Amino acid sequence: MIIIIALVCAIVAVCAVFAYLVYQNKAKPTDAESTIPVSEQTTSMSNEALEDLLKQQMMFVNGIEYYYQNSSQQLAHDAIGASVFNNSEVSVKSFVVAFCAFDEKGNPIKIVQPDEQGEGGYIRTINYEYTKAQGEKAALEPNETCKDILMYVKTEPQIVTVKACVKSYISTDDISWDNPYYNAFVLQYSSKTLK
Repeated sequence: MIIIIALVCAIVAVCAVFAYLVYQNKAKPTDAESTIPVSEQTTSMSNEALEDLLKQQMMFVNGIEYYYQNSSQQLAHDAIGASVFNNSEVSVKSFVVAFCAFDEKGNPIKIVQPDEQGEGGYIRTINYEYTKAQGEKAALEPNETCKDILMYVKTEPQIVTVKACVKSYISTDDISWDNPYYNAFVLQYSSKTLK
């Protein structure tokens, strides 16, 4: 009987040591990148790789349009448009979308809104409050797309390419989410020529 108890204790001890070693191995960084902040990990990343990462986030831009004033009587000015997909499991009442723009050669353009004084900025954000914009609907539900995020812009110089990213959101339960790759987006595109 004593031999059986000793054997069981030995097996339990070996299992405990093994479990500890597995835990220690998983807790260690697997490579040098895992100790580097996300924004620094992506500085050498291609535009396509960053776009793929952004599309895996809780909320992401899944479509971009440029609307010319003369294409619709409803538009007072040219506008940058974005569609945003709610990839989370929460209902979202407001979110912030960041835009940047480029000319035909891929050079960055400072975005200036029509009635704005000053030179604008390479990254411009718009805070989209869902209830104010949609009226009858209180929130963007999980797996839904919001298609009418617009930022009016001046037409000179002519914008040819637009990049956009969801910066953050607030759920109907007042839970905030900040995109961990927003700073990488800024580093990749703000005042830089497209690669």
